[in-house]
Amino acid sequence: MTKFIVTLVLLFCSAFYGASNPGTPNGTGDIVEIPIKKDKKTRPRTPDFGSDITAYYQDGVVYLQFSYDMGEVDVTVTNETTGEMWQQTDDSAFGSASIATSASAGSYTISIVTDDGVCYSGSFAL
Repeated sequence: MTKFIVTLVLLFCSAFYGASNPGTPNGTGDIVEIPIKKDKKTRPRTPDFGSDITAYYQDGVVYLQFSYDMGEVDVTVTNETTGEMWQQTDDSAFGSASIATSASAGSYTISIVTDDGVCYSGSFAL
């Protein structure tokens, strides 16, 4: 009986966390995956083992998920077609973040800078 109650509580908590997590796409529009790469400045031949950040776009919002606590991150999303920019500072300790942008068609770039000065970037088109 105790295992059943614990399982029930864990399922409820995970459902509540998934519904309230700001870094989880949950709208009705298509989800666009944004490839994020770590900018390499000193060793260009270093193999790329993937990114520490996963990003998605859906319904005018960019969602970020962090694989570990990077401290505060400065996020800038730019619509290259119109020149519009959206900037936000978030704490990656929560594991995720989101930034509201435009839903208009165009080419977008995203830049993420951590407390340590590590830069990540990506681009996507709508």
